[in-house]
Amino acid sequence: MPHAINRTRLTHGLDLPNLCGIEIGPLVNPIVTRDESDVRYVDRASTEELREWYSRDEKINVDEIMHIDYVWGDQTLAEATGGTEQFDYCIASHVIEHVPDLISWLGEIASILKPGGLACFAVPDKRYTFDYLRNVTTTSDVVDSYLRKLRKPSYRHIFDHFANYTELDILTAWSAGFDGAELQPMNSPAHALKACQDAMQDDRYIDSHCSVFTEKSFFPLLESVSALGMLDFRIHKFFPVKPGMFEFVVQLEKLDTTMTDEAKHKALQQSLTAMRETGLEIEFSSNRPCAPKLYYDIGGGFNEVEMVEAIYTLHRQTKTLKFKLPLAKDIKLRFDPADTEIKLRIDAVRHRAGGAVRELELSSIQPLSQIAMCKIRGDHLVARAAKGATDPAFLIDLPA
Repeated sequence: MPHAINRTRLTHGLDLPNLCGIEIGPLVNPIVTRDESDVRYVDRASTEELREWYSRDEKINVDEIMHIDYVWGDQTLAEATGGTEQFDYCIASHVIEHVPDLISWLGEIASILKPGGLACFAVPDKRYTFDYLRNVTTTSDVVDSYLRKLRKPSYRHIFDHFANYTELDILTAWSAGFDGAELQPMNSPAHALKACQDAMQDDRYIDSHCSVFTEKSFFPLLESVSALGMLDFRIHKFFPVKPGMFEFVVQLEKLDTTMTDEAKHKALQQSLTAMRETGLEIEFSSNRPCAPKLYYDIGGGFNEVEMVEAIYTLHRQTKTLKFKLPLAKDIKLRFDPADTEIKLRIDAVRHRAGGAVRELELSSIQPLSQIAMCKIRGDHLVARAAKGATDPAFLIDLPA
């Protein structure tokens, strides 16, 4: 399920059969297969080297490792792939946290994308992973790595990764009341030092999480890098961490290379505003307390993960229900007001996107299931769930 959801989010809006792209780090489970799109696979090592590397990992069948088309190691990505501005998209699921020099990595990805091309990343949020005890990556961290032009994890990256590694399963991370105060590092400082010493031998590569993010820390970091004139992207789409999961997904759109750094930074800021303000508001009242839910379908159908919830504790008093939505186009919406029989009234529905507010017609709300009555009376809509209803639902049409 998590992989399927990641795929839906990572590839959302991509016309894969008609596009040419790259996927970084596909290993044995690529997001995009060769029969779906003209996709080339990129990794830090060749197919043979990866098979040797993972031969000690019982969870990986080395025979299933994808054939790697381009090795992105000491060369730049443009050098490895043989040119600039040639691809429509780049996909990297759980790769960005392993990158030693984030600024250069993003810049090299931008260099091989066509203007308007998309870089699509699934990014782990440290609050739900073994990175829980680590500090988030800062602007000074990425600038230091950039100026040093790191192509492998530094000793600081390696030591921090191993010294602060903790054991945390996702069910515990999402459990009520969890605060992580009792978590302890699983490795001793001596173990972390040994990993660094191993890296010193023959300049060995020690796989580490070089960057640590949360959903809230990632975007201010991008904004800081952009302000320094070192980011050629703006936010295209964003899908937040969902309950029971541990990563968020972001699609970055490559900006025109003729734009000034100031114009690029302004474009990024505008996209951040759009991301933070995208949502749906419903002026709602009902005859009983309930927990209304808004499901959104971005291509994978309605499911329990792609959902946001509000709380209504009043009795026949109007409350504005606010539902945060991902920054994406072509979303289908389903509104489930309660899990029981209910009478309700809706006075208005507003869609916020990109700083603009659009009032929807009440006729855009249509009964889907277990609705006995639904009528528009003047300036409001009234509805009643069917007798014995357990999941009354409506579809909400968002005009293009």
